[in-house]
Amino acid sequence: MALPQRTASITRITNETKIQVSLSLDGGVLLPYEPTTHFPSPTDPQEAEAAKKGIVPPKDAQHATQFTATQQVTVSTGIGFLDHMLHALAKHAGWSLAIRAKGDLYIDDHHTTEDTFLALGTAFTHALGARQSLARFGRGDAPLDEALSWAVIDISSRPWAVINLGFRREKIGGLSTEMITHGLHSFAHAAGVTLHVGCTYGDNDHHRAESAFKALAVALRTACARRVTGEVGAGDVVSTKGVL
Repeated sequence: MALPQRTASITRITNETKIQVSLSLDGGVLLPYEPTTHFPSPTDPQEAEAAKKGIVPPKDAQHATQFTATQQVTVSTGIGFLDHMLHALAKHAGWSLAIRAKGDLYIDDHHTTEDTFLALGTAFTHALGARQSLARFGRGDAPLDEALSWAVIDISSRPWAVINLGFRREKIGGLSTEMITHGLHSFAHAAGVTLHVGCTYGDNDHHRAESAFKALAVALRTACARRVTGEVGAGDVVSTKGVL
């Protein structure tokens, strides 16, 4: 019997940012965005009807949009390199993911990046549901040319993050490198996970960052795997405490 799809659609509104996330941890079709006045509804009647049933990629979608038979990904935060990293994260984690954001980018990239990761972490928590039958722990390693990164995650309900990517530049595209670190901290806090990510070596900061997100994706895919009926741990909370 097929396991139910783990999905969530959430909206995060602050004075500085308006962010919506639709997430499926198991790929497939995404839930529609929640209705909100902060993002206009499609004016085309066919698009408007389709948007009631699921995510409709924007006509002006950038490179971070990829709809396949098994995954739907479309990310538009206003920060190109952030879109690129979240696209890579979703693709290699096996997620379907839609994010749209309006932020105060006239100030800087801080609030948009931080709130995007907080919204993503919140959606992750909602989609995951009861923390039962999970593999719980995951490790991922990913090379990108000369760079090599690793990530270890524990779906622990104990938020913590240690991030060491060794960046040398202040920015990659329009994204501050310090906000990559802070964003991952924010995700770990909202998702309720213990997260360690490091880049072992690499000469190019773009490669350092991208290999780190791909390593995290592999770790997440492993940790989120479900133990099925007949397998040890199926239906259990994978903890000696009996709670997560």
